[in-house]
Amino acid sequence: MAARRMGIIVVLSLLALFGESYGTEFVPVFIWGSKKPSAETATPALKKYSTDDFEDYFRKKLSAFGEEPVVLVFREENLSVEDFSLQDQAENTVFSHLQTVSTSAPEASFIPSVENPLKALERLGKQGFKRIVVKDADEIQIPRKGGAVVFMKMDDAKEDEDRGDLLSRHDLIMSEIYARMKKERGNVIAVYTGHYSSWTEPENEPVLYRKRRLLAEPVAADPTSINMNNSFILIYANSMPTVNVSGEVIYLLRGPIVTGDTRASFQSLSAKFNTNRTTTVTNVKLEFFFYNTTSSTGYWVLENMTYEDSNANTKITLRPVDSIIAPITFSYHCSSETVFRANNTTITFKNFQAQPYLDGNIVFGDAYNCELFFTAPIWSGLFVTSILALIMIWGLVMIMDIRTMDQFDDPKGKTITISATD
Repeated sequence: MAARRMGIIVVLSLLALFGESYGTEFVPVFIWGSKKPSAETATPALKKYSTDDFEDYFRKKLSAFGEEPVVLVFREENLSVEDFSLQDQAENTVFSHLQTVSTSAPEASFIPSVENPLKALERLGKQGFKRIVVKDADEIQIPRKGGAVVFMKMDDAKEDEDRGDLLSRHDLIMSEIYARMKKERGNVIAVYTGHYSSWTEPENEPVLYRKRRLLAEPVAADPTSINMNNSFILIYANSMPTVNVSGEVIYLLRGPIVTGDTRASFQSLSAKFNTNRTTTVTNVKLEFFFYNTTSSTGYWVLENMTYEDSNANTKITLRPVDSIIAPITFSYHCSSETVFRANNTTITFKNFQAQPYLDGNIVFGDAYNCELFFTAPIWSGLFVTSILALIMIWGLVMIMDIRTMDQFDDPKGKTITISATD
């Protein structure tokens, strides 16, 4: 009887373990905060992150804020990366408020695939955070001091609304709650994620080797990125550019109006951005100029760009700090900062990639990276290898220089006598 009970327990445990692993959900996580952390936390670069890895990442982010913040967790019943690329009839993103907040927020990061992030956020209760679960925004009551994690369940789908309308309505709710909590507590971290994935991926999806084409898939899934293109030029960065004019930072909003011009000697792309209205500047116009005649044959070069805002009467011409040049069929990519500078104006892009002369095929070609071939790790490897090679050669020369005796004593004969002259 005891053996049968033990067998049943083992079987049920295996079924529970198998069911948990089989039913694992990977959902996107978008995080933004109201304050700049004291230390920068690197965003995970892996395609999929486990629950424990995400928990470690989020704990580091919380510790970087110093004091105990309020964590707002907006939980959709279903959410996938593809939801962030949805647009309304006017071709505007359904997350218009979230886009504005994330652009102006001092801290924002996006992780496309996390295993059960809600489970990791539930564990914050063990760290002293007060756990609060609500379904209505009016029910939120947080302590004035100490950390708290508020789970806002957003499972109020209506029968007469489609997916885009639902997310657009939730977008407005999140922005209102975040603004209210920011006013009440000041230090707020917001997390937008889901319980289940609304997009099913094939289990047996083949692993393919891909060349580096950063925009072979749509980038609109990342709400912090920027994508500017027309029929012949494509420009991408994983965050909005930082514009600094005479010491004043101007925050640009996504969704610029993009136009372009193409001629025999150059091509240009012009993008007009709205701002978050925290300054007197209401809109900014950036124009990029690509040439294929001033550089070597078969290469294109981004020589300069111009800046013009609603308060300026003249255009400011900025040049890249480092040369931006690539073969005509390649894109230029730089994972570090790409800086355009004039006398008192600086525009900085992160993870910048650009390519002109596309002829209607709006997909990046193979990347021509800004990093030199002989990087610091390569030089270090060559140096260490050279030292080891010298030691090996010296050792072989020493071994080859060893001389053995050519005369030996015969125990039955006369003793060998070696004179000083020998």
